[in-house]
Amino acid sequence: MSARLNARDRLARLLSVIPWVADQPDGVPIDDIVARFAYPRTQLLEDLQEIVFFVGVHPFTPDSLIEVDVSDDQVSIRYADWFSRPLRLSPEDGARLLTAGRSVLAMGDTDDDSDSADEGETEAPSPLLRALTKLGTALGEGAEQAVDVRLGTAPADTLGVLRDALERGVQVELAYYSYGRDELSERRVEPAKVFSDQGNWYLSGWCHRAEGERVFRLDRIRTAAATDIPVEHSDAGVDGAFTPSNDDPRVTLQLTPTARWVVEQYPVESVDDDGEHLIVTMAVSARGWLERLLLRLGPEATVLKADPLLGTGLASSAANRILARYT
Repeated sequence: MSARLNARDRLARLLSVIPWVADQPDGVPIDDIVARFAYPRTQLLEDLQEIVFFVGVHPFTPDSLIEVDVSDDQVSIRYADWFSRPLRLSPEDGARLLTAGRSVLAMGDTDDDSDSADEGETEAPSPLLRALTKLGTALGEGAEQAVDVRLGTAPADTLGVLRDALERGVQVELAYYSYGRDELSERRVEPAKVFSDQGNWYLSGWCHRAEGERVFRLDRIRTAAATDIPVEHSDAGVDGAFTPSNDDPRVTLQLTPTARWVVEQYPVESVDDDGEHLIVTMAVSARGWLERLLLRLGPEATVLKADPLLGTGLASSAANRILARYT
């Protein structure tokens, strides 16, 4: 029982512990919770006293917080009065809740355990799926307002390696394909966090090859292996897929209205709409990335201004290289 749980298993156990303990009016011995839920004692006490104790609703006064009492090796939990009120949702609230639940359900799809099930055996639906089914039925036509949110796919083995490395605080060795540079490279990275952004999964952390903070898309990681080397840059990590720096070159593009998706899909620094065109200024992480973007846009984009570091003939030079491969 000395092994520490990862964040996902910890949350799953905590969500099961709270209602079970709350149903016991006289409290429950801590050792009983540890044994029943395979919950390491140290982590259990941390979670009860540092997380559950602060769970509640606005305005977070004592009557709106869950009450947790840990004394004499006993734990008792009492829900705040607010939780006993009937839950009344407007159609809009229900649709938002259904959307959020579906996105969480989709996240679980990356861990496919179907191969381990006996052939012909049907796995029971998860509690979340059952709850969403009931909510969708109750909403009726209002359920159509919900939006399916897809967070992209991440290889289960890669995700497992990264989660393990994060839990143990060790560095990872990656074989990574850089789309911007069109190259496969070996990287040693100190992982800071795994997150989703714009429909894809990413790893952020300190890259020893680049000697700085970098972000890696998980579906471009060819291989990943955890090492026994402890992380040294524990505060590394960024919040988005691409965080421009002052040193990154800039480009200003004139886009047709049909190319508005560029503004929605990529970080931009300024957008001017004159009614006929969009004038967009954006940072460029690599020349190769900009070349491919211009090839994709074709006549829908015109380069108005580009940093000298990017050179000239961006689209034409990329097109010539592609043609050379087939001649």
